[in-house]
Amino acid sequence: MDYGTLEAAFERVAATSGEFLEVCVALSLDPARDFRFSNLRDVDFSMADLRGFDFRGADLRGSYGADVIFDNSTNFEGADLQGSCFASYYRELLLFRDNPMATRMYRTLLEGDPFEISGWLHERFRNQRESHSILKKADQQTAAILCQKLLADDIDLTKRTDLFYFLKSITSSRTELRELMLSIFARQSENTSLIERFTTIASSLHGDDPEVRGIIVQLCAAKSPRVRLSAFKASASTGIFMQNFINMKELFLRPENAGLRKQLILEAATGLGRHHVAAVNRAALLDDVGGGDVLDLPELFEDAAGAQIAAAIRHRLEAIETRLNPEAASNKKISSRSSPITTSIIYERQAEVLCSAPVLRTIFARDDPVRSMAAKARLAARQQREQKKQGAYFK
Repeated sequence: MDYGTLEAAFERVAATSGEFLEVCVALSLDPARDFRFSNLRDVDFSMADLRGFDFRGADLRGSYGADVIFDNSTNFEGADLQGSCFASYYRELLLFRDNPMATRMYRTLLEGDPFEISGWLHERFRNQRESHSILKKADQQTAAILCQKLLADDIDLTKRTDLFYFLKSITSSRTELRELMLSIFARQSENTSLIERFTTIASSLHGDDPEVRGIIVQLCAAKSPRVRLSAFKASASTGIFMQNFINMKELFLRPENAGLRKQLILEAATGLGRHHVAAVNRAALLDDVGGGDVLDLPELFEDAAGAQIAAAIRHRLEAIETRLNPEAASNKKISSRSSPITTSIIYERQAEVLCSAPVLRTIFARDDPVRSMAAKARLAARQQREQKKQGAYFK
């Protein structure tokens, strides 16, 4: 290939978004011929439809992606799939092709009573005597592959929780664990219930495993907002967020996560009470607050926003006083209940909301430790006062 042809090819690739299929089209590559024995190590296959691709003998080690489509028309024969999103799938394919009993065993796992299958899992992976007849015939490797497939396919909560519990037992190595997680992320990134379950259970059980932690960070950039939210929560609860604070904070503050931040702020404010909802609400409404009315994280403690909220609260209190006491309104008198709300009071309540919200409290404690500690002290003091009141009431 001469220099001019090579330069033209680079220009065509540079004009694409960088996605695998776009690059293939730009270079006029033939999926049925041009990828045999190719070097595709660490390639991002996100959004690629790989049905009909021939990867025979190719080096696909470490390849990954989200929303990747592939099936038995994708040829991986002789390919090196170690550490890739294709490895778990190909192990399943070979098992069901070579072991006539595998299909029956898998159907037993899939359709069996959840508690019966749970018992088999505990017996098998705790080296106890197994009672289930057909599953006793599965060797260790076969059982592991069947469980890996069940984890991705099954929707029963009892089975899935147990499978996550034995996650390290059904993956014989750190590489195999990564392959399983990459496979789930590649083929089921829209299966939010599965991935949410992974982030909540697997992170708490296996939060020290670097491969599990790496997958959680990947999920923080997933397409589904629900998946991103559960991944951010898991990253904060396992210490991943603090250990990679600058990068994780930058990821969390991306524009596409504004709705997540406001949701967390509103939920925390609602848990603390009406005054806190008013303190983070631009219109300072005490009920029926929509997500769009809530301040975003970068807006909290801003003078303009604080003054706007304080004014809206005063206006609302005056309106309430007018309805309850028309004579006071005519004399332009305001009761002690509607005394002026200062911005400092607003900021204190906003700080208490941040201290109560998942993920946000991690950022707040790191960025503003003095204000964070003061807010925690106020919340603790308020809780003690409420407990004393309850104790006095029941005496």
